[in-house]
Amino acid sequence: MAVHDGAGHFARSVESVLNQSYADLELMLVDCASTDRTPALMQSFHDRDIRVELIERDDDDIAAGLVSAIERARSPRVLMLRQEGWLAPGALETVHALVDGDAPDIVFLSRSDDSYDGKGHLASTRKRRVAQRTWGADDDLAGVAALLYEEGLLSDAYGTVLMRESAREHGGLLTSERDGGFAFVLACFADAHRVGVVDGPLYHDAAYASGAAAPFDPAFARQCAHEHRLMMDLLRSRGADGDPAIVAPVHRKHVRDLIACIDNASIGSSAISASERLDRVQTMIDDADVRDSLAAVEDASSEFGIMYRPMSRRNAAGCCMGARLRELVRISHLPLGFIL
Repeated sequence: MAVHDGAGHFARSVESVLNQSYADLELMLVDCASTDRTPALMQSFHDRDIRVELIERDDDDIAAGLVSAIERARSPRVLMLRQEGWLAPGALETVHALVDGDAPDIVFLSRSDDSYDGKGHLASTRKRRVAQRTWGADDDLAGVAALLYEEGLLSDAYGTVLMRESAREHGGLLTSERDGGFAFVLACFADAHRVGVVDGPLYHDAAYASGAAAPFDPAFARQCAHEHRLMMDLLRSRGADGDPAIVAPVHRKHVRDLIACIDNASIGSSAISASERLDRVQTMIDDADVRDSLAAVEDASSEFGIMYRPMSRRNAAGCCMGARLRELVRISHLPLGFIL
């Protein structure tokens, strides 16, 4: 775990690890130039538990901090946690039982994405779950990758158990804490001969609202497009990109991500003009990969509600209107049918 100014939340994450019923572990804590009470709290954990190791950095680069922890780790397997994330009781015992039995090279923990409001109350939760099992050499791992990707388990290196040597080899791909290390975990997946998933949720990824409206992020659409290309490259490398059943989950996730990007551009707080927002949305829906994904999910277009038609027709104004309408429905708690 790499932490920068995390005194408000990271202690819960640490406690969730140290209080696991499976005790044969090493916890690497990296302080990334914190200016709050983080260093003192880390030292207190180190003083009380011999399993805690400390690393200090003079910069706030979370990704580089994680790489330094992976390099120092001694266990054959590693698990990364965000400073706001935490493990459910018994999580490591469950993982160990799977590893001890089926010996997968990579294990995905079913997770819960928990959002807290400005007062610290749980506002929403989204579970990302796949029934527990292991896939091996006789299974189509490309199809497994697509399944895990759509569910949101393959998209994030946090809450994923990796072989230490594979994590070390691909550590250079951990370039940004913001993107969740997708390229990194995808490279580790490509190394794997056996893949496992444990049901739960066993890992909780928490997000805390500042009270302000979510800001417009111009890099969000580029990140989503990049992830989609990486995923399609993986399927291509395994000769699975021509199988409609395998690529369908990837296209569905791409369209859902596109809707999230349109929401962010349309209603995210920003000083940019309405015409610039329209231009950005138009660029998104004109992208060739987006056109391919929209065509691939046409038979299931109802799954994407009022957003599919304006996206498929390249109608940026209609997309922005749809995003604002959906936001109105969300904050007013009215049924969409009533609004329409």
